[in-house]
Amino acid sequence: MMKNKIMVLKGLTVAIFVVAFQLVGPWAYAQDSPSGGSTWEFHLIPYFWMAGLDGDTTFKGNKSQVDASFSDILDNLDIGVLVHFEAQKERWGFFLDTNYLKLSSDAHVDDPNVGRIDAKLKVEQWLIDFGGVYRFGRWSLEAEQGREISLELLGGGRYWDLKTELDLNAPLAGLGANVKVSEDWIDPFIGLRLRADLTPKLSLALRGDIGGFGVGSDFSWNASAIFGYSFSEMISVWLGYRALGVDYEDGSGPDKFAYDVTMSGPIVGLAFKF
Repeated sequence: MMKNKIMVLKGLTVAIFVVAFQLVGPWAYAQDSPSGGSTWEFHLIPYFWMAGLDGDTTFKGNKSQVDASFSDILDNLDIGVLVHFEAQKERWGFFLDTNYLKLSSDAHVDDPNVGRIDAKLKVEQWLIDFGGVYRFGRWSLEAEQGREISLELLGGGRYWDLKTELDLNAPLAGLGANVKVSEDWIDPFIGLRLRADLTPKLSLALRGDIGGFGVGSDFSWNASAIFGYSFSEMISVWLGYRALGVDYEDGSGPDKFAYDVTMSGPIVGLAFKF
């Protein structure tokens, strides 16, 4: 019976938080206007993605369905650091997106045979996005106000590093278990980004990419639409919506780990240009 309860806790508790690390993700970068100068422009963007989660995960061979809202994840968030950096000169640029997330949760269930079963879960994750940008199209919308639209090619990699630890304890029965899982992989990706100046102060960024290709995950996809408003030449705020899907699998039998989820929700950031 104790073993069955352990399996239940893994299915109901771990499944939610083993995927909660996906609360963060790469920022679909945009700026005040498409860069085209002969000098480097740099952009630093702290941001936050308020994503919910839906899909299936397999943890130590146990498959569970996941359906967690952003508020469910936020209740168990210890710390989250999300920062995007991008540099661009003329047609070329590069970006680096670094995210760190730590979550923890306590849960318990009362069993008539073994008494109270306590569970403590910790999740620690790094998600690092890196790659290059090439602008192959640029058109003027309103030359006197400097309004433009541009189309860019994106290519790079998305590094995932996830560490999960689950402690289970039934003190009255003298039973306990400690389960640790560590997974990391790199998903190459390729995509397009469209950026447009809707007005002198209001901008739009549309991004889509696909990746994985069996190198890391079997397949992943990403899409976002973000509006930006410039308060000054150096500061702007960005608000939009983003969805990210991934299908990753490793191992087999009791050691199998699988992660097939879709994350979606509003995204907000503050951009500094220098």
